[in-house]
Amino acid sequence: MRGFVISFFWLFFGLGGALAQTEELMDALEQEGLQNLRVVQEPGHVYLVYENNRFRYEAQAMAFVLEQLATYGVEMEGTERSEVHLLVLQRGVPMMVLHTGLEALVALVDGSSSYADWVAQADFSFEVEQVHRKLKEAPRVNHAYRKVDVPLGVNFQYAMVGFVNPFASKINLQPELTSVLTKGLTFSAMYSIPVQNDLDIYNDPRLIILRMSQDLRLWDDTFVNLNVGYFTRNRKGFLGSAHQYFFDEALRLNMTYGFTDYGYIDTDLSPVFVDQNKEMYYGGFTYRNRKYHTDVDFRFGKFYLEDVGYRVSLIRQIDEIFIGFYIHKTEIGDDAGFEVQVPIGPRKHLKPMAVRPMVKEFFYLPYFYSGNGAAINYYAGENALLNIKEYYPSTLKRGLEKYLVRD
Repeated sequence: MRGFVISFFWLFFGLGGALAQTEELMDALEQEGLQNLRVVQEPGHVYLVYENNRFRYEAQAMAFVLEQLATYGVEMEGTERSEVHLLVLQRGVPMMVLHTGLEALVALVDGSSSYADWVAQADFSFEVEQVHRKLKEAPRVNHAYRKVDVPLGVNFQYAMVGFVNPFASKINLQPELTSVLTKGLTFSAMYSIPVQNDLDIYNDPRLIILRMSQDLRLWDDTFVNLNVGYFTRNRKGFLGSAHQYFFDEALRLNMTYGFTDYGYIDTDLSPVFVDQNKEMYYGGFTYRNRKYHTDVDFRFGKFYLEDVGYRVSLIRQIDEIFIGFYIHKTEIGDDAGFEVQVPIGPRKHLKPMAVRPMVKEFFYLPYFYSGNGAAINYYAGENALLNIKEYYPSTLKRGLEKYLVRD
């Protein structure tokens, strides 16, 4: 009975002020360029969902949202001791949720509490379903769908080729057109333009990716990505991957299946096709040491060149930087090498609009010692599975400290 009376008075006397502050919070987030915004306020709880296509790094985006919650949330009627439930989307797909006390968040933002104290009471989790159900019927502000991004990237290829000319390279500019059509469904096309080449004889610009991609979250811990179209290495067909997580990001089971023919779009935008019926399938696991943000990854199966074997890699994540080392061993032979991925371009993109030019968020550079093609794959474009490490609870805990702690 007491709870009913409290709820009654909150609804009829506090609702006007609460709605005004809620609108101010949503306006601040929308003005910054955050998308797919929804909010639900109940006695003792504030539920908020957003999608970031503005900040390059997800931790920086979340820090901005938390600061706005601390500013506007504390002024909402009846929220003094509220719990905040913050759901994060990518391509409309729920990725992770953060639960925190509003008082603790305000104390962190105003400097009266330490980051260690705040993070000790916060809960970063992959268990999103309960919060997602609470929010999905609320009115949406600033949807992210059917807008076009045009990122420009750079691809660098190189090889050690001999004594006369020991180093050969190729530089390609790679503009891309990508649009999220609806929840999880993405259309993308990537064009490759050689601007320097003493590595091979292929100097004509052409489409290298033209595909439809669907990201799905089947349960709290299962993510799926499905692709149909044209991929790199002149592949045409289907590519699908599934990740099953345990203990949040600590352990992941991986499975990939591809069925493709030889096919590409030539310089005249005409399709070229050769029936091959080539299968690729492999699976394995990834263990993450959360203290050091380091992954140990093992895959076994049949790879792009239909070679059976395995590959093992060790990858360290430092915020947006990834440094990895790997060993491949299949019927083709052995190979080893390293890979580096670094962020490029501004920390904040232009605000999302009907058509938005932008710089690709990262530059990726692999090195193969022998280059024999053992255990390699083809690339079908960006998707939620490739970007999920920025949403890992351990990644966000580390990244938020950089943006929320004031010197």
